[in-house]
Amino acid sequence: MPQIFLAIGVLAVSTSPLLIRLAQPVSPLTIAASRVLIAGIILGLIGGRQWKQVATLSARELLLFGLSGLALATHFALWIWSLALTSTTASVSLVATQPIFAGVFGWLLLGEGFRRQELLGIALAAVGCVILAGGDLGGTSSRALLGDALSIGGAITVPIYLLIGRFLRERVPLLAYLSFVNLVAGACLLVVGLGIGEISWSGFSQGDYLALIGLGLVPSVIGHTSLNYCVRFVPVHLVSLGILVEPVAAALSTWLVFAEVPPVHAAVGGAIIVVGIYAGFGRQAPAPA
Repeated sequence: MPQIFLAIGVLAVSTSPLLIRLAQPVSPLTIAASRVLIAGIILGLIGGRQWKQVATLSARELLLFGLSGLALATHFALWIWSLALTSTTASVSLVATQPIFAGVFGWLLLGEGFRRQELLGIALAAVGCVILAGGDLGGTSSRALLGDALSIGGAITVPIYLLIGRFLRERVPLLAYLSFVNLVAGACLLVVGLGIGEISWSGFSQGDYLALIGLGLVPSVIGHTSLNYCVRFVPVHLVSLGILVEPVAAALSTWLVFAEVPPVHAAVGGAIIVVGIYAGFGRQAPAPA
């Protein structure tokens, strides 16, 4: 069962780059805030009865909730901002290096070890990401280099969010956890965005608004709910490894929707990423249901 939810989550999350690009006239912080607020409200309405368990949490656990929301807010702010500064291919490829950080954090904080095939899968996928990014990694442009750095920062914050979620999910039902964390992330983004004048929901086209709603529904409600369910049964670095489908999906969706044919290095890198994912997941014993 966790494998099915992992596949659903990965496919749903993979729609993010396309939807963000469709909403590109909207500022990065507005896109990020809209995504988490929409998700938080919808998940809160669906799992409203679960919220009573949040009131039983200790001060330490509530602090962890806040840190998880902050990590999620930071991830979306940095990554969506990076998409406005560097190429989509480079941004998505660099944020997909998260399994490396997930593996280190899982080892340091949870004592999760690596099997040889998992290390091989992560190594191959990392090589694929580098090849896929290719000449798009910024060159000498300070603007693009900043975008690349922001994307890597976004990669570092994802496993923090997932690791805290693994701990808190033992105390709080899934929907209440995700609703709370998304609303905390939304509050953080609103405070920062309004403070610097980068939040606005007026003056955009109907398509832009539909893209914002789609971001909240598909990659967040469906995608992140599925991935956070999986993280209780599957090591964090393997969940992150599965998310490496995203660079491939981003290249394909850009090709199909915007008629931009991916360059050769993107096709080669994408193929290596797929091989890495298979090497990391292949021939594993089924995860406990």
